[in-house]
Amino acid sequence: MKKITFTIALLCISILGFSQIAISNPEEITKVKNGTTFFAMKGPASPKAAAYVEAIKRNWTFSKVECIKYSEVEKNIAPNNSFVTIGAKMTSSNASSATETNFSLEFWTTNGKFVYDPKKRKHFDQADKIIVASVELFPDVSTQNNPSSLYKMDYDAAGHIKNWSPGILGNYIRQVQLLLNKAQERSSKTAFLNKSELGKMGTLYIPDYVLTKFSKSSDDESKKYDEKEITDGLGFNCKFLSLEELNNKIIADPEPFYYLLLIKTNTDKFVTVTNSQTGEIIYSANSGSANLKASDIKEIIKTQKR
Repeated sequence: MKKITFTIALLCISILGFSQIAISNPEEITKVKNGTTFFAMKGPASPKAAAYVEAIKRNWTFSKVECIKYSEVEKNIAPNNSFVTIGAKMTSSNASSATETNFSLEFWTTNGKFVYDPKKRKHFDQADKIIVASVELFPDVSTQNNPSSLYKMDYDAAGHIKNWSPGILGNYIRQVQLLLNKAQERSSKTAFLNKSELGKMGTLYIPDYVLTKFSKSSDDESKKYDEKEITDGLGFNCKFLSLEELNNKIIADPEPFYYLLLIKTNTDKFVTVTNSQTGEIIYSANSGSANLKASDIKEIIKTQKR
């Protein structure tokens, strides 16, 4: 457990305030581009990780790329090398003494102070870690309550992360690269909006996990909204499908389409619309409510028509 903590920042303390995708320390981007980026996971050779490894290698074109085990991160820390790991950050606020956990896919490099030496058995100090980009993840309550369980799973996360599949990951990678190529810092609350692209949307594809009535205090996901509670009277074509069906459509459909994702953190709810072919997030909005509402879809339609 100690090795996992050092490698993937399981207990990195931070202040509340998150965004679906953020870009930090743009001065490090050239270093990332000139080196090798290592995506770390429990087992790259696992059959359950195969589709993710393929998505990573197919979509990450920003630099050289390799997939490695969590235990191999420290020995690959070197100048110009960067890493992508699932980070679990304990969060707190002045309003409450309680701590909660937020998960994100972190793209990071180092300040060059750590030199791997197996004889000295010295671990990497998280203070020497420099975050370049981060993507918010939406884990279920059981994972929230037991963060270390995620690192014992294969890279598919066994269904414990809502906004997670090979197709979705591939598009997140594409979106991160679009932002990295701009080499500009992106603040935590910056929204996505491409009005011309949003205007092309005819059908909005929605994974059916958004129909769950999520509760902050319970891992019971048996209570569901009826589709009509969200779409009735909108006059807009929405198609619900399973996460597996959405993933297969992202990977196999040669024609671009647009899909919605709901990402819930401890403090915010993010609703995004993504172009399936380019990976670009063409719309995003956030609020403090827990579940997807008809008003969220209405706001997308209003924005499209403005």
